Amino acid sequence: MELSDLTIPYLSDEVIHQKADNFLIKNWGDKIPVDIELIVERELKLDLIPLPGLKRIAGTEAFLSGDLSEIIFDNERPEVRIRFSIAHEVGHFVLHKEQINILRAKSYENWKEIIKNIPGPIWGRAEYQASEFAGRLLVPKQALIESIKKRKSLIKQAKAILNDDSDSLIEYLAPSISKEFCVADKTMSIRFHKEDINPFDYF
Repeated sequence: MELSDLTIPYLSDEVIHQKADNFLIKNWGDKIPVDIELIVERELKLDLIPLPGLKRIAGTEAFLSGDLSEIIFDNERPEVRIRFSIAHEVGHFVLHKEQINILRAKSYENWKEIIKNIPGPIWGRAEYQASEFAGRLLVPKQALIESIKKRKSLIKQAKAILNDDSDSLIEYLAPSISKEFCVADKTMSIRFHKEDINPFDYF
C-alpha cells in the first residue's frame, strides 16, 4: 500500500465523543480519575512498554505497535502527559485500528519514518481525532459538570470579581479540577471549551 493512498475518514466531534463514552461505559464505568493504564492492560489486553527518552529519540511520547499488541511510552514524561499519551494511543486503537495495522510499524524508528512520509493533512486528522477521543475519555463531560457543581460557592465568589468573564473563570478553576481528573491544566481548559461548558451556568 502506498502511503499516499492512506485515508482517515472524517469524524465529527459528536461521533468521537460518543465512541469515547461507549468505550468508557464498556471498559471502566464512571469512577474518576479514569485508570487508563489498567484499562489498557486488563480490558484491551495490550502491553504497556516504558521506553525512557522516547520523546527525545523519536519525537513522540507514545506509539501503538503495528501489530496492535503494545503501547510504547516515554516514562520520563510527567504523569499527566503519560496518561494523556496512552489515552491518545487508545484513541488510535479504537478509531484507526485498520490503518495502524496496515502501516505495521516494527519499531519507533520505523514509526517515525512512516509518519514523516504520510501526507500531513491525513495524519493530522488522525492525530486530532485521537486527541479528542483521549480528552473526552479522561474528562467525561458529565463528570466534569458534576465537579463544577461541587464548586458552586467558589464560582459565586469568583463572579463578584470576574463578572461574566467565563474564560478567566475556566483558567481559575482548571488547576483544581485537573488534579481531580489527573490531567494537565491545559487539557482541562481545552475540555471546557470543546464541551462548550460555561461554569457560570452551574452555580
